[in-house]
Amino acid sequence: MSDVAKPNNPEDDWKIWLVVNPATWLMPIFFALLVLAIAVHWVVFAVGLGWQ
Repeated sequence: MSDVAKPNNPEDDWKIWLVVNPATWLMPIFFALLVLAIAVHWVVFAVGLGWQ
């Protein structure tokens, strides 16, 4: 286990894209963010904190 280098953040942040391929996951991530944003807006307006 000592052969594995510890991450040096933020210099090593780009390495996440070696695991999470944007060609595969970028649109599903954007869709999930869209659903989350719509849900948050729906709750805010349902509570009565929206525009009046």
